[in-house]
Amino acid sequence: MKMIQSRSKKFVSIMAVFFTVLFGIMANGCGGGGGGGVAAPGVPENFQVSGAKGQGMLTLTLTWEKPLTGGAVASYEIYRSDSNVGVFDPENHYVSLSADTFTFTENAGMEDNTSYWVVAAKNAGGETPTDPEAYIQGSAGGGEVEGFGNNFSGAMIFADGYGITGQLITGTWTNEPIDLLSDICVNTGFRPSTTELTTLPEFPYYDENTTFVIGDTTYYKQQTVSTWQGEWVVGTGTQNVDAKWGDNLVSQTNLTTNSVVRVEMVLTKELETNMTSYNMEYLYGSGPTELWGTNGAEVNTTTAFVFATNARLTIEKLDGVGAGQMVVDHQPLWTCDGPGCFGAEVTVSGNFTYGFVWDLDQDNISAEESVGTWRITFTLGESPISAVTTNNTSINETVANGVWVSPTEVYIDINIGAFGG
Repeated sequence: MKMIQSRSKKFVSIMAVFFTVLFGIMANGCGGGGGGGVAAPGVPENFQVSGAKGQGMLTLTLTWEKPLTGGAVASYEIYRSDSNVGVFDPENHYVSLSADTFTFTENAGMEDNTSYWVVAAKNAGGETPTDPEAYIQGSAGGGEVEGFGNNFSGAMIFADGYGITGQLITGTWTNEPIDLLSDICVNTGFRPSTTELTTLPEFPYYDENTTFVIGDTTYYKQQTVSTWQGEWVVGTGTQNVDAKWGDNLVSQTNLTTNSVVRVEMVLTKELETNMTSYNMEYLYGSGPTELWGTNGAEVNTTTAFVFATNARLTIEKLDGVGAGQMVVDHQPLWTCDGPGCFGAEVTVSGNFTYGFVWDLDQDNISAEESVGTWRITFTLGESPISAVTTNNTSINETVANGVWVSPTEVYIDINIGAFGG
């Protein structure tokens, strides 16, 4: 009898272990999602967004405290949007911060519009966000802030001797620290501007309050008071250049009559003698919130951008209803400013491009007429600067993402479909 009782107890014990393991597996989703049983953190406490204006820029500071509930925090995730709807959506992810960080400062491009922010506590078990907090323009007081632009970080040849704002270049570039700031040639159109020179303490200038750290490397942000400038020269003779249309004109295959098309053209030249550029690194953000910076390291480059004052842009309809319509017709530089205007730009990555923003919904052409094939043409024609009477730039026959017509003309064709079709 004792033997039977002993075996019975052993059987019950085995079954108890079996069901404990079984229900444990079921509770954890068979060992899969939910962080393997790890509890997600709670909501970060006391989340606030504040702004302050100084040194010609707006600085936002996000502060919070660790959650009082839930699992241990592995990281804090920052989200930013220009709308209060869907701030926590994945496409609005801005930057990841360590679990022992409870403040984030942003001072790049903050003065343009109202922004909405979320901080989320994250671990293997999940991610728990705060409610959105907004910074509304004007809430910091003190009037409007003039924003900082992007620092040119590559190498440039000014083919016609004029800068990207159409001013005659009279000085030279130097990579030596400049004490007499009046020696800086502002006619290139690159930073620093005349206004910035009134407060710039030195050049190059790296502001320790506008940095971002990746690993053990400190980067100084674009669009802040930090100021640097890649090497540039005034060209002599004809500049033989390679032309490249922006990759997005090829990769965006679903453009519609409701699209906004970013048109970019870059002219570059292989160098016989290296020029000096700055090391640039992507920091965080995407689209309009994308931000790059430099660690201040100078780098020898074998390729230079080339700027020609006689660049022009044409966008015309080739087929279907509205064939022959033009959005722009050989538009030169400096005709106007903003969307719908052909311009010379320094990008957030520190590079140079000719740029144009084509908003199909705002181009005064009907949706029916917009559907079909469009040709975007870049030409080197007459310069809007009367003193430039000679074309000093010749396009090589190999064109990236487009078709070469002549040393002064290249194009690319794109298709526009019906919105919702």
